[in-house]
Amino acid sequence: MFSNSTVPASAALRNPRRRQRTGSDDSVTVRQLPKRLKRSGLTTETFQPLNHSANGHLHNHESSPTANGYIRDPESQSPAGGENTSLAIRNRSSRKPERERRSNRGDGSIELTKNDTYAVNRLATTPVQFQEQGNSGKWHGSLAPALGHAVATTQTHAFIWRYKQASKAMASSKPIVVQLLHVANSADDPLPLGVLVPSSPEPGLLIIMPVSGKVSYWDSLSSAASVDRGRQRQQTIQGTVAGLATGEHINEITEAEPQGFLLTCTSGKIVHLTVADLQGKASINTQILRNSSAEVGGIFGSLRNVFGGGGWLKDVVAVKAGNLLHKAQRECVVGTTKGLLQVWDMNWNGSHSLKYEVDAKLQLLQSVQDTGTFASNSENQLLTVLDLAFLPAVVTGQEVTSSTSSSATRLLVLTVMSGANTTRYNLHVVNITRGEIKVPVVHPITCYRSPLATGTAPKPQLLVPDPGQIAFVVFETSVVLVSLEEIEETPDSQLQTEARRVPDPFQDVLDLRKDKGYAIVGCAADAIGKEHRGSACTIMIRGYGVIRVSVASVEEGLTSAERTALTAETKLEQAVFYGSQQSLLDMSGRPEIQFTSEDVRDAALRISRSITSSSSKHLSTAGPSMEQHLQKRATALAELIKHLRKHCHPLDHVTRWKLLWEAEKMAAARTIWRVYNDAVSHTHEGEKILLYELVECISENDKTENRPEHHETDHVRHWLIKDVWRLEFVIPWAFKALDTLHRWSIEDGQPMSSAYRGGLISQAYDLQLMALETAYSFRQNNASLYGFNEDAMFEGLLQRDSQEYHGIPQPWTSSNIVCEAVQTLAEYFQTFASDLSPNSSDEEGAGPPQELLQKIAEKNSRLIDTICKTHTERFRFLQASDQVRNRKLGQDLENHLSDPRKALLKGLADMGQLGAAVELGEKYRDMDALAEVLESEIQVAQEELSDLVKAGDNSEEVRTKIATCEGFVDEYFGKYGTAWANAYFSRYVAQDRIWSLLTLGRKRRRHLTAFLRSHPECTNFSWINEVSVEGNYAAAADGLISTQKQTDTLWAKKIQLSISKLATMAAVSVQQKEADDVKPFFHTTDGRLEVLSFQEQLHDYLKPTLRKALNDTPAKIEVVMEQYGKRFVKGKPALRGAMKLHVARLVEEKVLGAEDLADMITFMDEDGLDPDSDFAIRRFMVALQVVRLHADSTGDVASKELLEKIIWRRCIIQDDWPRINRTELKDETQVEEEAEATALFKTLREGYKSGFWEQNPPPNPSTLRGVGTTLPSLRTSSRYSEATDNALSVIAQDLEIEDAALRACIEQGRLEEWWKGMVDAAQSSVRNEADRNGEEESKRAEAEQMSREKKAGDDGAAWKVDGTEKKKAAGGRWRLETDEEGDVIME
Repeated sequence: MFSNSTVPASAALRNPRRRQRTGSDDSVTVRQLPKRLKRSGLTTETFQPLNHSANGHLHNHESSPTANGYIRDPESQSPAGGENTSLAIRNRSSRKPERERRSNRGDGSIELTKNDTYAVNRLATTPVQFQEQGNSGKWHGSLAPALGHAVATTQTHAFIWRYKQASKAMASSKPIVVQLLHVANSADDPLPLGVLVPSSPEPGLLIIMPVSGKVSYWDSLSSAASVDRGRQRQQTIQGTVAGLATGEHINEITEAEPQGFLLTCTSGKIVHLTVADLQGKASINTQILRNSSAEVGGIFGSLRNVFGGGGWLKDVVAVKAGNLLHKAQRECVVGTTKGLLQVWDMNWNGSHSLKYEVDAKLQLLQSVQDTGTFASNSENQLLTVLDLAFLPAVVTGQEVTSSTSSSATRLLVLTVMSGANTTRYNLHVVNITRGEIKVPVVHPITCYRSPLATGTAPKPQLLVPDPGQIAFVVFETSVVLVSLEEIEETPDSQLQTEARRVPDPFQDVLDLRKDKGYAIVGCAADAIGKEHRGSACTIMIRGYGVIRVSVASVEEGLTSAERTALTAETKLEQAVFYGSQQSLLDMSGRPEIQFTSEDVRDAALRISRSITSSSSKHLSTAGPSMEQHLQKRATALAELIKHLRKHCHPLDHVTRWKLLWEAEKMAAARTIWRVYNDAVSHTHEGEKILLYELVECISENDKTENRPEHHETDHVRHWLIKDVWRLEFVIPWAFKALDTLHRWSIEDGQPMSSAYRGGLISQAYDLQLMALETAYSFRQNNASLYGFNEDAMFEGLLQRDSQEYHGIPQPWTSSNIVCEAVQTLAEYFQTFASDLSPNSSDEEGAGPPQELLQKIAEKNSRLIDTICKTHTERFRFLQASDQVRNRKLGQDLENHLSDPRKALLKGLADMGQLGAAVELGEKYRDMDALAEVLESEIQVAQEELSDLVKAGDNSEEVRTKIATCEGFVDEYFGKYGTAWANAYFSRYVAQDRIWSLLTLGRKRRRHLTAFLRSHPECTNFSWINEVSVEGNYAAAADGLISTQKQTDTLWAKKIQLSISKLATMAAVSVQQKEADDVKPFFHTTDGRLEVLSFQEQLHDYLKPTLRKALNDTPAKIEVVMEQYGKRFVKGKPALRGAMKLHVARLVEEKVLGAEDLADMITFMDEDGLDPDSDFAIRRFMVALQVVRLHADSTGDVASKELLEKIIWRRCIIQDDWPRINRTELKDETQVEEEAEATALFKTLREGYKSGFWEQNPPPNPSTLRGVGTTLPSLRTSSRYSEATDNALSVIAQDLEIEDAALRACIEQGRLEEWWKGMVDAAQSSVRNEADRNGEEESKRAEAEQMSREKKAGDDGAAWKVDGTEKKKAAGGRWRLETDEEGDVIME
């Protein structure tokens, strides 16, 4: 039917039957159908014919710039392009670019996503039939960007509509529906292929049935859309693609020139179809591409002609038409999956020839291996060509090299490298020059690695729109964008290359949502912008409509890294601002596109700050509704954390806290706005609104200043737009602004009225409460959203010792300025309220605004609650710090929090809010505050009741109040137990009312005993409670024993020990303690009492001296030191200082330790003592007794031995032994008197007299030498175990002086010889005294006996001797006899 002969181009040009151009219109004349034009709504301006097409898509300009990659190969810069000789271009309008620009601005499209690189918009012109999501029918789509039309075909109909609109008014245009003339034999047959044909004044429609090969062509849409089937068929040019074998069908149609197309068959056959003959008359002509002669190149130069002999390539994957080479000549490329490429010359008259045939498989494979994506020795890797596209011409400066000057063909080839469980896509720049192939650049696609779909899924399509800066790889449900830019060769880029840190080119993926059933059924490349500097891809999606992906042109001055960067911030912004606003794109991200945790963290924080400061380009800074503006920003923050938690790396808790705090501030800002808006609505003329005044007062360093030059005059709205992230500065300024306004009014001589001032206070309360209450509430309600455990948080506060505190900054809700501000405002109002007594009034005579006070008082309880929260959060945060200083500060804050809270709750109760005060005290378990509030209320009410009773008024209300408070007190004993009891009873102790506790009821008395037992300071009272109330003598004794250890007063300690001994005896008597168990206690207590009695004796001895200084304690100390501390401690700084301290305690009647008491006794000068006083005689003996008693109670033998030797040494050196030793010219009596006057003799005599030496014999003087003069000897005593070496060295030096004096006594006073004599003399003195005492006692007894005999009567008198009763003999005489044992018997 169709001739296969080739017609030379020259013959076509000289054809005399060709219609001539007329005027400026060089189009082929067609008949005009005005009625149909009117019915279809199409005009001559609706369609604009194209210049030429490349890659099977129509374009509007002649030349394209070079696409860039990683490497610029000079050989790849072959010229391309050509002059405009297309015969199909008619009536080009110079106004079209301007019309398209307007259309882009107002076409009614919906923005689906946008970033600095590209934007995705849903076009508003898609027919309802096509965009219905539930429509599961099959569709085939075709787009004609140059014409602005789209075609969608089903098995029975074709839908044509204009998707490019000049204005929104045309967005509702109905599609043209064409019923197909031919119907498929089976519903499973491939869908008809439809394409628009450029024509004037309106395009034509070409429909091809893939299986039967039947062709239908209408030279105008008006003809195709005729409702008259007969007329429609009559106006159709029909034909058939001949040569289709059984089972073969057409699967692709490619535009080859304005009215020519290349059909690809499943067998690999390529058919050239034209819709006009050589004379321009519409007709269907087909020719099968056959090779007559070709240059066979590539690595297999000897490959046979695959098309020779009627054979075709079985695995054709792409057929693409390039730019026009000459007036009627176009270059086409055919590619196979195995990398075989054929370059054809096509002529518009139907002639064709195979120019080159090259096998690029090895070069493509080698280029992939050079990228390092796959190992070169892998045997399980398969490279497959998926698609290819012509690259635009190379731009050199301002000149475009013509393709006619070189035979180079520049292609971009899409391949997939498949391995075991791996898929890698690559874009190869392929240069074919005179049959030789080179692959200078490879763009690995790193953002998309999903396996290819199997079955009937469409193959990926590669689109490279002018100017060639970006490539689109369109899969069934994804669109991949790959930058083709080349990194400039600069010093920085060279360094980055050497360091392997060259930035990757921009790549990104647009994924369709898988749960919606969307699928891409058609796509086309397009250029945008006035000079076509931008790129675009229009995509037809089944179930949704038509979208356009527009890539912005490269801005001047940007570096390659900046142009190609895909950042975490970009992806997050898209998900945040567009993820929930559209149902098409899946913003969850792909596993191939990964960012480091640090990048995600920093990006999240920047986005969060850009939202709270409205600095994001996705947010407007002006609008009629502030509520909607704040809501949008709050929603964006919520979307941010949802996306981060669901699709990104787990965020560290510090970042999550920062994001949560920003969201809190945004929620608080919305609440503040509502309060402000309400205040504006109800404010009268002349009244100020605190927030408005406040924002003006904020320092310029803490807010963004208005720009009057930009007519920014609303301070509040401007602050809400720009400075929400600095919300914490509003809280302190709420009080500062209030105080400032009040101060200004006074300075102006017009003080605020109480009502006006109270209103401003109420507004300040609202600001602080709305900010902080909303923040804490938001934090609690959204804790889980931000990854925090809700159970570890109560009312927005983390529990004590929570790990979440570690490492985070100070929460803004508990910063120092916030804590101080809320407390200051609460105290300010309470002061203000207390100043307004019921009888007070303003200068104008107005009474206090009681209703307003009541309203603010209710808010005051909420503010106090907020104060407690902020302070609690602050000290918990500090206590969790790693720094000791912060932990101590946190503990101090916690300890001191009760005082201001107690004062605030008391003030709240004083304002009539007793219930609120009690509720807050219970909430924070502040027992001290509850006790303060309830007891104060009870005392005030009791005083009021007393006054009412005296006045005879009804006091029922007051009685009820007292009963209520008493009820709380009794309730808390059961509810809080010990905690409440301690607080309640401590108040009695603090007020010195502890004795009144004995009158408490039985319910409270039970807790009183536990309180007293746990508080040693109450022992003086608690033992009475134990004895009189509990009858527990053992507890009374134990309490006194424990308490006396902390008692410092001499008389109190002696009384406590005595009473404890008495209580212990009582406990034994009632069997509360065992007698054997208390014997050690009695022994120890007796010893302690004896030591205390020795101190009393010393104090009594010093009383006459102390009276000389009256009541001046320092003077008393000096008097004692002057009399008793002049000689012995002179020149001994350590001992003198110790003595002065001991004297001070004696003066103050404080208890001295046993060792200190022994030191004090031995420090005193012998000269100052009364030699005849019992103390002077026995003092060293007493010191030894004290040491012994102390050792018995402590068991410290080493200390006892050391101190005893020191006491003996001091006793010896009290006297001048060298003088005593000089006995020349002294009689016996004088020597004896001098010896007996020494302290040594007195001490020896007292010891023998009391029997003390029986257990502690006196030591020989030689054994006392060197005692305590070294540090090791001192450290044997527990007394000096913790002393420093320096302190002990001073003591040792003083004791060395004592030891030197002892040596003098031994050496110069011959003390060793005197020692035995002194011991004998002391013993003899004791015996002599005993004999004298015995004789005196015998004489006294005999005298008493004689007296009794004289008084006795003669009759009946009797007495007992040795237990036997004797009677007087008859006659009144006595008879004396002696028994066997020598006893005298009187009869």
